Amino acid sequence: MSDNPASPEFLNARTRMRLSPPSPRTLVQCMFLFMVLVIGVKFHGFVAYLADPSAAVAPRPAGVEAFLPISSMMGLVHWFKTGVANRVHPAGLVLFVLIVATALVARRGFCSWICPIGAISEFLHKAGKRVLGANLDVPKWLDYPAKGIKYILLGFFLYFILPMPGSALEAFINAPYNRLADVKMYLFFANISRTALFVIAALVLLSVFIKNFWCRYLCPYGALLGLASLASPVAVRREKSACRECGACARACPQAIAVDKKSRVNSPECMACYSCMDACPAPGALRMETAPGRRAVSAGLYAALIAAAFLITPVLAHALGYWNSDMSAQDFKQLYAIIENIQHPRTGGVNPGAMPAAAMGGHAGAIPHSVMPPSVDSAMQLPPGARPDLCPGMNPDSPLAEDLKEARRRLEQKNTDESDKAPVSNNPL
Repeated sequence: MSDNPASPEFLNARTRMRLSPPSPRTLVQCMFLFMVLVIGVKFHGFVAYLADPSAAVAPRPAGVEAFLPISSMMGLVHWFKTGVANRVHPAGLVLFVLIVATALVARRGFCSWICPIGAISEFLHKAGKRVLGANLDVPKWLDYPAKGIKYILLGFFLYFILPMPGSALEAFINAPYNRLADVKMYLFFANISRTALFVIAALVLLSVFIKNFWCRYLCPYGALLGLASLASPVAVRREKSACRECGACARACPQAIAVDKKSRVNSPECMACYSCMDACPAPGALRMETAPGRRAVSAGLYAALIAAAFLITPVLAHALGYWNSDMSAQDFKQLYAIIENIQHPRTGGVNPGAMPAAAMGGHAGAIPHSVMPPSVDSAMQLPPGARPDLCPGMNPDSPLAEDLKEARRRLEQKNTDESDKAPVSNNPL
C-alpha cells in the first residue's frame, strides 16, 4: 500500500477502517461498562433507601463489591490463614479470586477486556490521539522507573496485609468500617472534595495525553495481576522469519512493550489486548499462543472465554449460596445512622465523639440522620425498630451490637469527663 495520503490505496484503507465493525474487545468492554453502569444506578437507589426511612426497600447489588479490592485481598489472605471464607463481602472475594485466576491462566486480560477503569483510560487516550494527532511518547528513561510506582504501591499493601494474623484480619473484616465500605466509597464520590476532584481531573487529563496512564504507572491491582501473569502459559509470540521489523507492534502497544524485540512477550505489563497483532502488517508474524501445544488463541476465542468467565462465575456463586452479604437491609440502615462516627479501625474504629458537620447522603428526598445516640440528640430520626437501650436501632442479635454498645459507653464516659472538667459558676442566679 502506498504511504501517500492522497493515493487511492491509502484512502480505501482509511474507508475500510471507518466502516469496519467493532473489535471483539471493544464489544466486551462496552458490555461490561454497561453492566457497571447498571450496578451503579442500583447502588445509588440502595443508598437513597438507607438515607430515607420511609423509602421503599431497594436491593443492594452485590457486584459493587468488585470495587473493594483491598477488602477482598484481606478476605483472601484471611481465607488462606483460617480456612474460613468471610460472609461480609463474599461477592468481592469471589471476583478477586476470579480476576487473579484469569491472570494466572490468560495474562492480564481483566485489565484490557473487563475493567471499567481500563476501558475508560483506553477511550481517553484514543480520543486524545484523534484530536491531537498523537499521544505523548514517554522516553524510556522515564517510562521504565515510572512503571515501578504501581509495584511500590502494591508492596505497601502487601507489607501490611500479609503479616497480619487471622484474628486481626477477621476483626477488620467484621468491623463496621469494612461492612459499610461500599457505602462510604459512594458517599466519597457523591460529596467529593475539591482536592479529590482535582486529582481525578489531573488523571483524566494525563490519560488523554499518555496511553493508559493509570494502568501503566499507578494501578496496584494491575501490578498484582502482572506478577501473577508471569506464570501464564498464554503469551504473544513473534515469528522472526515472518517479521518485517517495522516496529508497528511496539508503537501500537498501550504499555510501550518492545514487542518487535522479543520472541515471546512474557512481560508483566502485557494486558493481552491484541493491539500489537492488530497493528502488525506481516501475516503470521504475531499471534497469541498457548505454551503446551502452541495453539493459536484468536481474539474472538479470547473474548468468548473471558466474558463467559465473568458472566458465569457470579451465577454459580449465587447458586451455591456464596454471593450476597450476611448484612441485612436493616443492618445497613442501623450502621448508616451513625456513618460519620465509623472510621477506619487503624484510626479509632467507631468514633463516638465526632459530631457530624452536615447531614450525610445528599440524595433527593433523603431524610438527614444524626449520628449520636438518643441520649445525646433526642431529635434524632431513628430507623424502624430502633433500640434506644443500645445504639441507634441496633438489633441485639446483630454481630455489630457489641461494637456499637462499646461506642455508646465511650461516648457516655466522654460526656461525664467533660462535665467534670466544666468550670463551676459562682453566680447564685
